[in-house]
Amino acid sequence: MTLSSALNTATSSLQSAQTQTALVSRNIANANVAGATRKYVNVSTGPEGRVEVRSIAQSGNSALFRNVLNGTADVAKSSIVAGGLDRLNEVVGDTNAKDSAVALVSALSDALSAYRASPANYQVGMSAISTAQKLASSLNSVSATVNDIRRDADDEMAQAALDMKDILGQIDQLNQRIVAGTNLNVDVTDDVDKRDQAIQKLSGYVGISVQMRGNNDVVIHTDSGVTLYDRSPRNIEFTRTYPLAPGQTGGVFRIDNVPVTGDTATMPITSGKIAGLADLRDKVTTSFQNQIDTIARGLITAFAESYTDASNVTTVKQGLFQADDTSIGVAGRLKLASSALGDPTFLRDGGINGWLYRSNPDQAATGFTARLSDLSNALNADRSFNVADVTPSGTLARFAASSMSWLQGMRSTTAATNQYQQTLLDKSQSTLSNETGIDLNSELTRLLDLQRSFQASSKIITTVDQMMAALLQAV
Repeated sequence: MTLSSALNTATSSLQSAQTQTALVSRNIANANVAGATRKYVNVSTGPEGRVEVRSIAQSGNSALFRNVLNGTADVAKSSIVAGGLDRLNEVVGDTNAKDSAVALVSALSDALSAYRASPANYQVGMSAISTAQKLASSLNSVSATVNDIRRDADDEMAQAALDMKDILGQIDQLNQRIVAGTNLNVDVTDDVDKRDQAIQKLSGYVGISVQMRGNNDVVIHTDSGVTLYDRSPRNIEFTRTYPLAPGQTGGVFRIDNVPVTGDTATMPITSGKIAGLADLRDKVTTSFQNQIDTIARGLITAFAESYTDASNVTTVKQGLFQADDTSIGVAGRLKLASSALGDPTFLRDGGINGWLYRSNPDQAATGFTARLSDLSNALNADRSFNVADVTPSGTLARFAASSMSWLQGMRSTTAATNQYQQTLLDKSQSTLSNETGIDLNSELTRLLDLQRSFQASSKIITTVDQMMAALLQAV
């Protein structure tokens, strides 16, 4: 090796050490920055032994990153559903609590029995009316909460559409810089970190899959295969459903003009916040609404009044429990007949719909108990229920208990699923951080190695300088 080649080798080594030292310093500065990956220099030996910096790269693990994306989407969906069920649980309360719908159905049965034992006692009669009023109010409150949850979910879907557009816009800007920088062989690793963070944020809204092209270009699809990003962001569409009637299926969420939620979805998404909101709005809450509506209709039927005319034609009208419309959402419209609120004899004798519907022809007969017995029997009679996920037959009290058990069971299952998914996500994030993140001790050790390399290269330059000086003196 000639002195000049040795000098060139040492000089290029110094330049490489300078570049690597700057990169290690950057790693150390980013040690506590979330999402930052370890950057390193790819070096090679060039002509005449020169040390050449080929590129700046970063640590990565596509399999672990994919697990983090999937875990983020799964947790987002289960968290949304679990939060909605918790809100329902707050208004429903403990099934053993005296103000719960389950307890009030049984309490109403007990109140009827007590009134039947003392039919002339005004206070006992008013106690039965009060219990019925509490039951109606309880169902009103639960139904109102169901409606609030559905409207909130619909509003959140609209906001999520705006958020996704913003995130896709960020990804687009970063991706364009990354592709351009990759083609020019400049350092784009920090932008890649930012793009990965944006992609992970996007996965919280909808489950996604990510593919990379050769020039560091990214392509993103939903978990159902709909394109979210391919050289440009795809359109995200959602319009608030207003008014959102009880039981009504809300508007569909569209990605790239493809419906991804609702019964008409050709490529439905299965994870992420959007999927959770759609399930909460159109499935979980509507199912529970159907259950409490069934309780309300059962009360209306059990306390109805009837009249049979001379032609043996029977007319049935609503009695103590009434609703202007008994279709979906009847639990929210349930009320007590105004005439009975201050006069319990309407409960004992009937006649809320007029004297023709009065069971006690002589209201002076204060010991009349036949109608109270009929009401008690009707309330506690076995009947069939065409409602999924709850008891198919039994008393109204048993159905109410089954409905509340369904809610508690779903809440428990969803919470357990969410906790399990969160644990998996935390483990995946921790493993990914260990694999690709910045370890301060390793970077400091690398800095010491570079210092020694710098010193060795400097020593070579000094030695070459001395040798050349001696050579010139000899000449």
